[in-house]
Amino acid sequence: MGFYAALLFLTRIPLPQIELDENKIASAVPFFPLAGAVIGGILTLINILARTILPNHVVAGITVILSIIITGGMHLDGFADTLDGLFCFGDHEKKLTVMKDSRIGAYGVIGLVSDILLKYLFISSLSQAYLIPALIGFPVLSRLMMTFAIVFYPYIREQGLGKAFTGQKVTAFVIAGLFTILINYTTAKMEGLMVVLGVFAAGFCFTQYLFKQLGGMTGDTYGALNEFCEIMALFIFSILSFRIG
Repeated sequence: MGFYAALLFLTRIPLPQIELDENKIASAVPFFPLAGAVIGGILTLINILARTILPNHVVAGITVILSIIITGGMHLDGFADTLDGLFCFGDHEKKLTVMKDSRIGAYGVIGLVSDILLKYLFISSLSQAYLIPALIGFPVLSRLMMTFAIVFYPYIREQGLGKAFTGQKVTAFVIAGLFTILINYTTAKMEGLMVVLGVFAAGFCFTQYLFKQLGGMTGDTYGALNEFCEIMALFIFSILSFRIG
């Protein structure tokens, strides 16, 4: 049930719907990386098929758009809101108020454009050897880091979907971590583990920054962390593609 709830919560894949109460949402947390693997598998399949009839740079653009469609853009929305809040140069409360505003500001727009552009560039640069590991790995790694933030950092909104995540045990992160390590080692061996460490280090630093700026996590910051770690994962795979082949 936890895996199925994770798919329903994190994607817009047309599956038979069930009511996602707080207990079901909470049970989904350890399976976030597996939901990411399903997203990555779909992207990989479409990418491989499309490359037989379209140039690589066109396929990269399609892959980015498809990733947004699969998730409903929910993490991008959180990313934009978080950037607007972080750069309003106020105290914790002001930043949280700005993040809650449904209107998007200049920093949110800049962040969205940069996010999509960087993903397109990094996917375009992937070598054949790292194409599949990267496309499967980047949504897995980003959702591991969401699990990390959920387990180890306080949720500071009084209401919201993220409230269902409170009280998660460390075992949720351990299970998610084991799934992530297994998937990345299977697809890219030791290089895959290097990417896991690199993304975790970058994601940890970003999470610490969010915590210092806001005093805790919100649904928006979970989305922002997801987007940041997706970019970092693709960035590292891009480096491996350039340096190793």
